[in-house]
Amino acid sequence: MKFIKKIFKNFYKSIIFGIFKLFHGKITSTMEVENNPDIQVKKVKLNKIQYKIFLSNSSRIYTDTIHDMAVIKDNKILKGPSFQYRKLKSNNLSVANAECKFNSVFIKGTPRFKKKLKVSVFSLLTGGGGNNNYWHWLFDVLPRLCILEESKIFKNDLDYYLFPNLSKKFQNESLDLINIPKNKRLSSRELRHISADTIIATSHPYNLLNDPYQDSLKIPNWIFDYLRLNFLKKALKNSKIKSYPEKVYINRKDSISNHSLTRYIINLEETEKIIEKNGYSNLSMSDFSFSEQVALFYNAKEVIGLHGAGFANTIFCKHETKIIEMRPDTAGDVIKNLAINNKLIYHDISCKPKTLNYNNQTGDIEIDLKTLEDKLLY
Repeated sequence: MKFIKKIFKNFYKSIIFGIFKLFHGKITSTMEVENNPDIQVKKVKLNKIQYKIFLSNSSRIYTDTIHDMAVIKDNKILKGPSFQYRKLKSNNLSVANAECKFNSVFIKGTPRFKKKLKVSVFSLLTGGGGNNNYWHWLFDVLPRLCILEESKIFKNDLDYYLFPNLSKKFQNESLDLINIPKNKRLSSRELRHISADTIIATSHPYNLLNDPYQDSLKIPNWIFDYLRLNFLKKALKNSKIKSYPEKVYINRKDSISNHSLTRYIINLEETEKIIEKNGYSNLSMSDFSFSEQVALFYNAKEVIGLHGAGFANTIFCKHETKIIEMRPDTAGDVIKNLAINNKLIYHDISCKPKTLNYNNQTGDIEIDLKTLEDKLLY
């Protein structure tokens, strides 16, 4: 029965794909952007790293909101601003940007009704991580605004900004702080296919080697500077917290990945008892506004938590804040490097995962309680 349902489902999809190909045309090939009179490519340097800003007139964007985004002109995909993330053969847990010829639009076409906009649209799309994940929103999405600003292409305001998603509280609150008008914000979750007079896109802020792990270890310092400069003072002013805890424990009770069993502490109850006994406030980041999260970390003297996106806020910590990361030994040194680059005092409790597969990303761990006590008192 399942096999028959699958056949009918695929048959239905093929009909839909075919109909939309009649509407929008078949994607025929890729298009080079360098030395192309139809495409403007501007270059800027930040921390001696060169970035590109692509401007394409009379073009369109299609995205599946997760793996693929195609900037299309004359039914050809533009190399450079388009992306198509695929699993690495060497590491089934990681993805990297593949060649444009693997973009899904070559097979599926652009199977969504197209929203026509007679304006300029700046795309900040970055793949599935930017939809809901706080870390990727801070480091993959927002820094693109800085790249565009440095190019000085637009002296006047842009007409629209296309974001991966706008359903999360922290997304809109962060945009409010930097005065991106609400009526100029578009979400790719609602508009997966648009055409515009001018489409603008940038290089990825830190995906420089196209190696997910190595690139995440080397997030450029200009990104930290940009985020602190544009958000810290405003967030401190906007925060409604009256008294800040000096010791913060980031729990993961509100984490999407926690609920789907992607990463958790097996002996969580015993672990949290020890943490709380040592004076740490047990906090869920979703209980706080974006401004309050920034202010919490700025005022904290010590932060502990399980490896996860909440540690992105440590870029707002003062120098020499104590950071303790509980992590599977498969998690890598991303948070460690983030702490070191921001002059924080880093400690970890690294554990061999009890289980490890794609669904739990970096494994479920059991914390050694004696080691935890020692790290908290260190």
